[in-house]
Amino acid sequence: MIRQLPASYSINMTGPAQTDIPLPIVTPRLLLRLPQQGDGQYIHDAKMESWDELHKWMIWMTKPRHEASIDEDEEFCRHKREKFQSREDITLLIFDRDTGKYLGGTGLHQCDWERRFFQLGYWIRTSETGKGYATEVATALVHYAFDALSANKVTCFCAAGNDASEKVMQKAGFQKEGVLRKHHLLPDGSLVDEPTYGILSKNDAPHIDVQWG
Repeated sequence: MIRQLPASYSINMTGPAQTDIPLPIVTPRLLLRLPQQGDGQYIHDAKMESWDELHKWMIWMTKPRHEASIDEDEEFCRHKREKFQSREDITLLIFDRDTGKYLGGTGLHQCDWERRFFQLGYWIRTSETGKGYATEVATALVHYAFDALSANKVTCFCAAGNDASEKVMQKAGFQKEGVLRKHHLLPDGSLVDEPTYGILSKNDAPHIDVQWG
């Protein structure tokens, strides 16, 4: 189940941006929140279940299966909290609002606060794919980026051949901007083309009932 959090919280960032980042984010079916202590078990279980799919496409899945550990995923949570505090990254965990089941990960990465550019990422555990969760997450984060963070642009990319991920971008309103040839490094060490997408306004995304803070 989801660990209890205050009804809302907001981190007031210092520095040039001095940006409030209101969280958590709530969609019709999902809760998106920051990683916290104890979440390593959730992430580890989902990765083990989804190993074959993740190891095919996700560059961060570099270790062999037998070396994966809960401690490593707990350290990931701590590291991402630090990156959030420094404004470098907004990594979020995806939970089912009704059941509390951990569904996967998402976030706005490579945060460029001067230009207000963000890079969207997402993954859904294998047992929960095909239910529209990734599209719901992507659409919600587009609205969040433009409304809550005053984004000027959100980008997204995937490896060529990852058709499911590319379809999510298209459904969320992203426009294809090009293909970087032999640019995407896969976990097996091979280089493939990388379709790149961008969106410039929440008006280009489908409507969604999303709230935050």
